[in-house]
Amino acid sequence: MSSGVAVVIVNYNGERLLPDCLAALAAQTLAPEEIVVADNGSRDGSAALLRVHFPAVRALELGRNHGFAGGANRGVRATSAPWVCVLNSDAMPAPDWLAHLTATPRDERTWALGSVLVSAATGLIESAGDQYASEGYAYKLLRERPLDELPAEPYRVFAAPGAAPLFRRRVFDLLGGYEERFFLYYEDVDLAFRAALAGYHALLVPSARVVHRLGATTKSMARLRFYVARNSTWCAVRCLPDAAPRTLARRWLAELRANRPRRFAAAEVAGRLAGLAGLPRALRERRAIQARRLATAAQIAALLTAPDARGEPQQRHLQTAE
Repeated sequence: MSSGVAVVIVNYNGERLLPDCLAALAAQTLAPEEIVVADNGSRDGSAALLRVHFPAVRALELGRNHGFAGGANRGVRATSAPWVCVLNSDAMPAPDWLAHLTATPRDERTWALGSVLVSAATGLIESAGDQYASEGYAYKLLRERPLDELPAEPYRVFAAPGAAPLFRRRVFDLLGGYEERFFLYYEDVDLAFRAALAGYHALLVPSARVVHRLGATTKSMARLRFYVARNSTWCAVRCLPDAAPRTLARRWLAELRANRPRRFAAAEVAGRLAGLAGLPRALRERRAIQARRLATAAQIAALLTAPDARGEPQQRHLQTAE
């Protein structure tokens, strides 16, 4: 039985992570049609590892670091399946992961299917769907909750968790893929928002599980804080239909006060300043994105309200999605 799914793994010096990720794909009860590793100019032993131990995996050597967004876009373009998963190299899908995703009922407006991310460190939920708030930030549903609190059936979410989203290739292409200017972080949130504005929706499949080593690909916390601050600014300006400057500014100040450790506050401030410096371009992009909007005001309001699959509103966290 054909899965109709291609898997793209973006790799940058991930020699230590790729074996577990690729072994998990090899153990799938329903195999992907193809696996592509988009290598962003790695300088470790990644290329040799793939040649020697994983010859069936296609290595797409990009020559330099295009960031996660650029590497993913190039990897997706190298595939031909109707559905494509952009899988983090620090993620390990359960053996029945792909079988559960592909068996999920969906309609023509379903553009993404999400998996539950399970923390490799704690065994608790890392994300059961990524959500976006009208104040201009993303957060993770059911974070640090036990797996038995998951709903039984698939439910709509703002975005499939970014470590293992499964996209309808046609819609991914229609949207232009990830915004490569983001480089790292929030590129998935921005893409999900553009899909929702265009009238598409995502489903979270609770039975599809992926163990995730959160932060394993991030060597610099200061770099992370910079990119999250900069890119979340651009995402809000580009995509929020009612992006009120005062509301955004209050949120940014609250994050700066709450985020720890404090020694990375300078990197966060630098990220916000870089985001503000890019506002003229972001505002031009906003006009184009909003002009193509098909979702109604009511649909957008519902989109920015967390799903209450268990009959209770989800808690909003100060910590943003990463």
